[in-house]
Amino acid sequence: MTESEIILRLQQSLSSPAGRAGTGFLARWVIYLFIPYVFFYRKTIGWRGVGTVAWTALLAFALSTGLAAFIGRVRPYLAIAGVEAIVPPNIQHGSFPSSHTSVAVGVAMALTALNVPIGVVAICGAILIALGRVAAGMHYPSDVLGGVAIGLLSYAIVRAVQSGIAHLS
Repeated sequence: MTESEIILRLQQSLSSPAGRAGTGFLARWVIYLFIPYVFFYRKTIGWRGVGTVAWTALLAFALSTGLAAFIGRVRPYLAIAGVEAIVPPNIQHGSFPSSHTSVAVGVAMALTALNVPIGVVAICGAILIALGRVAAGMHYPSDVLGGVAIGLLSYAIVRAVQSGIAHLS
């Protein structure tokens, strides 16, 4: 099954009003729930942990947005007949990689390293965000896989920098 077929089938299976509303919520709004989620657990993960999460999110967003502008892949709703944009596009014009997925995965990995149960919930959220972005016609499945890679890389870079700074002290 091609990426185009995956997107078309997802949109067909979620074509009811409830399916479209759920897709829109996952694709557009769930990423913002990570902010209160992190602050709710700030006593558990500590302010240093909040900083790790914030730096990871910022780096993931910067890398994915920069890479998307450089690559310039056209979004599925513009390239595939029959695919509809369920949500309005964000500031990132390119499709590859998914910045929503990059940020969500980076945050989820940082949270998992700080506290596994808190991180597992965030991983579930990241998966739902990635699926929502594909179902909404904003990204191809390979775009969200690229987002996963950028999120993991971003967390690894932040941890490496933090470890390097700690060794200087």
